[in-house]
Amino acid sequence: MTDMLPKNTVHYATSRFTHETLPDKLRKDHGTKAGVWGLLVVQSGELLLRREGKEDFVITAGETAVFAPQEVHSVEAMGSVEFEVQFHRQEAPDAA
Repeated sequence: MTDMLPKNTVHYATSRFTHETLPDKLRKDHGTKAGVWGLLVVQSGELLLRREGKEDFVITAGETAVFAPQEVHSVEAMGSVEFEVQFHRQEAPDAA
């Protein structure tokens, strides 16, 4: 895994893609909203993750990678691939 999700994040949505359903907007530079982390999970094949200011990273089946809120990134299918993006947001600290 590259990087880790912060401990105070909660999962709230998942999007699933293949090399055939990967939208053009994900192939181009984009970012999540403030406070939203992404966890890429590759089920089969390989996916290339590009992140601004970091080395390109190939995620293979069974591996994951994290992108931070508003981090500019893009993905590229390297042949046949199945993957999902799990979206997490930071949870407010408990007010006790």
